[in-house]
Amino acid sequence: MVDEKRLYQALGERLRALRESQHSARGKVTQAKLAEEVGLERTSITNIERGNQKVPLHVLYRICEVLQVPIGDVLPPLSEIKSTTTESALEELTFAGRTERVTPHLKQMLAQFIQTETGDPNDER
Repeated sequence: MVDEKRLYQALGERLRALRESQHSARGKVTQAKLAEEVGLERTSITNIERGNQKVPLHVLYRICEVLQVPIGDVLPPLSEIKSTTTESALEELTFAGRTERVTPHLKQMLAQFIQTETGDPNDER
């Protein structure tokens, strides 16, 4: 499952890095210049780069067009934005500096404990 917060933060970081690395014939590509060329307010670009604003797909394509980069260059890999579920977190446990594989019995006991505490054995945290 994709963690939306991680997705938009990673996307924003990548967009900012690409924008800051761009130098056109008109000089440095600022947030204001990018916003003007894309048709957004500068504050929208700021919020997108901070991961505070979701980017509609058509806007993302327009930003990539202005920055002259393929959209694949701004999309983070799935491994960077996947959320951790209780199930996957229970594969290994690290305690006191040691990482151990979790046995099926211990996994069941831990899942029951988590369900008791949160009410959902697949609660994402």
